[in-house]
Amino acid sequence: MDKSVAVPLPLLDEIFRLLEYLDFVSRRDDLNFHKTGCSTRFEQDTAIWGLKMKIRQLQPHIVDAYLLTVDEISEDEIHGLKKWVASGNSIFENPYMIFDESGSQMDFINGCRVGLDMPRSPLGYFGSGNWDDEDLPF
Repeated sequence: MDKSVAVPLPLLDEIFRLLEYLDFVSRRDDLNFHKTGCSTRFEQDTAIWGLKMKIRQLQPHIVDAYLLTVDEISEDEIHGLKKWVASGNSIFENPYMIFDESGSQMDFINGCRVGLDMPRSPLGYFGSGNWDDEDLPF
């Protein structure tokens, strides 16, 4: 099954243009606060606001692409994800604050699946609790 998500090219162009501008502004040493009508901070804040708005427009496409990467997703999981994102959270975070083996926070669906499964089968995650000194990582 071929799955794809289309992101409007003008939207991506605007985001990259704003990122280039922010990179340029962050490297400038010519703070001209003494000149009338010039405020580098205001320009930077405006550019960051514009970037946030563009990213907000891109968010549905990011969610669609993410959903294509998750196997056997239920309607409840989709509803929970959309509610999570609508409240300003990232799809790359989870409400249980569960981290994977590499130390990165798990994505929303997998984090929720693990968070709901932990109380049902804690031994699968924590073992028996009878660790020898040799088993400890420190």
